Amino acid sequence: MLLPMTPVRQCLRKVDHASAIADSAAGTCILEALNELESAYRRPSERIVALEAVLHEFDRDGRGGGTPFGRLLRVSVERRQNKWARRA
Repeated sequence: MLLPMTPVRQCLRKVDHASAIADSAAGTCILEALNELESAYRRPSERIVALEAVLHEFDRDGRGGGTPFGRLLRVSVERRQNKWARRA
């Protein structure tokens, strides 16, 4: 039996797909994936934790590091976390 994907796993899958895109559409894909992730959670604190989980998993697998894509993802996530922290 297959279990449904969690919002974090779905976001990671979309971020992985975006990392393979070689043009500016990658940024748009990241934003869409993060928007969808945030919409899956009601409270700002839940959104912050989910965003951190995505970033942690992406970095842990060695995909992010110092690449331009990894930096774009990190900056995008950190900005969103700061926004939600101000609202918490």
